[in-house]
Amino acid sequence: MFNVYDDITERIAEPPKWWDEQGVPRYGDYGPHAIWNIYARETALVEIACSWCWDHFEVAFSIPGPGLQETLGNCKTIAEAIEKGELHYGDPPNYGNCRCGASMGCYDLRVLQYWKRPPIKDWSRDSRLEIELPDKRELDRLHLERMICSFRDLRKL
Repeated sequence: MFNVYDDITERIAEPPKWWDEQGVPRYGDYGPHAIWNIYARETALVEIACSWCWDHFEVAFSIPGPGLQETLGNCKTIAEAIEKGELHYGDPPNYGNCRCGASMGCYDLRVLQYWKRPPIKDWSRDSRLEIELPDKRELDRLHLERMICSFRDLRKL
């Protein structure tokens, strides 16, 4: 579960554009030079959805870094986790009115940007890894199920 940053988000009229690896709201454009982890060799911007309210967030991953055991599963790199469909963010950012969702986990929907930095070189983007993740299909199914259930309720009126 991430910290609440109401002291920042309530003072700025626009919503954050993305959230860093520590769940901190970011208002500038995402890029490998803007992530929290200055030692990172890989980073990805991923669209997720809160498993409680289904609000969408854009969040950053980076490695090496602390606390990534759950994020990568049995994979050694972000790229491998993306390819195997095992990339997982965990709890969504603690933002908005959905206080239940802050500790409920998330759906990992799609990789929006993937970057890699080999030793002694600059960041390079690899769009081949900017793909839909397995949770996207599940969330689409849930949306459809909700619409069907709502339609049935309307017919009873």
